[in-house]
Amino acid sequence: MPTILIVEDDDAIRNNITRLLKLEGFDIVSAINGRLGLERLRQVMPDVVISDVSMPEMDGFELLEAIRGDRALAAVPVMLLTALDDRASMRRGMTAGADDYLAKPFTRVELLDALQGLLKKRQRVQETVQTAVSTHEEHLRRAFAESLGGVTTEKFGLEMPSGAVTDQVIDATVLFSDIRNFTSLAERLNSQEVAELLTVYFERTCDPVLKNGGRNLKFIGDGLMAVFSDTHSGSPLPAARRAVSAALAMALATHEFRSWLQHRFADRGLPPFAIGVGLHAGEVTLCRLGTIQNKETTPIGDTVNVAARLEASSKELGWTVVASNHVLERAGDGVQTGGMTSLAVRGKNLYVDVAEITGLVTNMDDKVHGMATLTERAAEVRAAVQINSEITARAVKGALKSKLSAMKELSFGPGEEPLRLKGYRITRKIGAGGMTQVYLAVRESDGLPVVLKVLDASGQEAGAHLSRFIQEYALLSQIDHPNVIKIYDQGFTDDHAYIAMEYFEQGDLRSAFSAGLSQQRVLQVIAQVAQALGAVHARGIIHRDLKPENIMLHADGTVALADFGIAKSMLKTENMAMTQTRHGDVVGTPYYLSPEQATGRAITPQSDLYSLGIMMFEMLTGKRPFGAETLEQLLAHHLHAPTPPLPLQHAALQPIVNKLTAKKPEERYESAQALLLDLARVPQGASHRA
Repeated sequence: MPTILIVEDDDAIRNNITRLLKLEGFDIVSAINGRLGLERLRQVMPDVVISDVSMPEMDGFELLEAIRGDRALAAVPVMLLTALDDRASMRRGMTAGADDYLAKPFTRVELLDALQGLLKKRQRVQETVQTAVSTHEEHLRRAFAESLGGVTTEKFGLEMPSGAVTDQVIDATVLFSDIRNFTSLAERLNSQEVAELLTVYFERTCDPVLKNGGRNLKFIGDGLMAVFSDTHSGSPLPAARRAVSAALAMALATHEFRSWLQHRFADRGLPPFAIGVGLHAGEVTLCRLGTIQNKETTPIGDTVNVAARLEASSKELGWTVVASNHVLERAGDGVQTGGMTSLAVRGKNLYVDVAEITGLVTNMDDKVHGMATLTERAAEVRAAVQINSEITARAVKGALKSKLSAMKELSFGPGEEPLRLKGYRITRKIGAGGMTQVYLAVRESDGLPVVLKVLDASGQEAGAHLSRFIQEYALLSQIDHPNVIKIYDQGFTDDHAYIAMEYFEQGDLRSAFSAGLSQQRVLQVIAQVAQALGAVHARGIIHRDLKPENIMLHADGTVALADFGIAKSMLKTENMAMTQTRHGDVVGTPYYLSPEQATGRAITPQSDLYSLGIMMFEMLTGKRPFGAETLEQLLAHHLHAPTPPLPLQHAALQPIVNKLTAKKPEERYESAQALLLDLARVPQGASHRA
């Protein structure tokens, strides 16, 4: 029997609906508010959701928005429960994508009739998609009989189908495209309309593929795959270049198709239409199905799999065309790119460098051999790619916002399905502070434990907090050093953000203080932090909050500098304007604050070295050099009090500590490298406990 999720905060109403539907044989799960309802929805994937509108924590409209913004959940029918006279809520719910509503109070017959209607609608949608797939595939077989592969599978092949025979192995570029949120489109149309949509779409987008020499076309649902090779292409242009041309022309054809779609179905409230395209080059196996006289070929292999992975990643990246570096290397001059990143290929210990393709500057050979239209309409192509990417980015931001919002009150009960976020499986919350939540997660591609730092900046002063959060990613992404925390991934919406960072099971340096630190260990740590500061300062960055809590411990005992949330760039560029602090601001932790930070004067790399000197004193002695009952007294000590003497056994290190903690920046070490040279001169062998 179908499973129904009931989301209702009124115990009496929820229990009555549960009891009634259980008597009819339905499987029932329930939740007392939208937040818990969303968790239950992801765990059980019910056939229908029945939700009240007015609820605490997350109301019915917010729940509906989260469902429609998550591609994995978007097709689940939702019925809203409203008051009899609340027509505004009814209209708002239907506009937001509710499938039906039921006014309170309602009868048993009204509830069952409405529920059966939604179940029948869900079945019709599934049948519609299947019918449409069969219809357009048959139509395209007739139109492109020599180019199509004719076997429908669950996905484009990585392994050879049963009964297939290897026809040939070629070096080629594979193009893989897909329609965004096709299910949301299909559920608003009948079967004939979906078939019409797909037929017109594929006719328009297949034309540039074929004109650029794409062969072995294969269609699965709303997806299209084509192979571009130099063999029998009839064109002197590289296969990768023709594939890039085809992908861009598909974006232009989609832009024009979008106008047709809006005119044809103007009153249906269809979601914005967009596509994604992935391109990868390498070895492709063409396997033969059927007889020699009536053969159909199916492309398979790692190259096909990676192209599909790149297309899937285009949704998360908000890009229209994603191409691997293998394609870029073969495509020749003139390929215009936007963002660049590395992507993990699921199921393999493999990362692929990729770029966003935004345009192609053609030459005379291109124009002669089939790219004249692309040349003449270059500006339109760039605009079409940008609009398609903007549609995708908006959808991605909406879905990400829903995910990050749901994480704020995430519970981790035994046996519950863990929440997943862009390839990360969240296992538990490990900290919280202000608007930031910190979670331990596992990267599903390789099992690596990571920290997810999540910001909810939806309240007042959201802009400043979000800018600081984005700044931390921007700064850390510039640095690759063994003594600086690693950052793996990030994502942002208008008021939410997350960063995936390196996880330190051993904790921070403060946790090591209780056991006492030998002089040798102190020198090791100070040297490693100095090396980190050298890398940071070389990038024009000042940390501004150096303290033991921001020095993390690797499993092998080495340390890494972390928490760049209030770091500042010394580069006076527009892009880094958000990192600048107003003159007079005091930033940092008071016990480790440099004199210039205490008075709001200009900071330099020597400001970080002062904080490192305070840390060194504390590590050697077990206490900070300056203490006071008030903040004003503490800052006065930083400004005027001399650095106390070290214990006798550490007297040889007094000159280094004194130079690090000099009151005037110009009297400190000129750089972290200069400090490292002095540390290297410290005699070895005299290791005492502090």
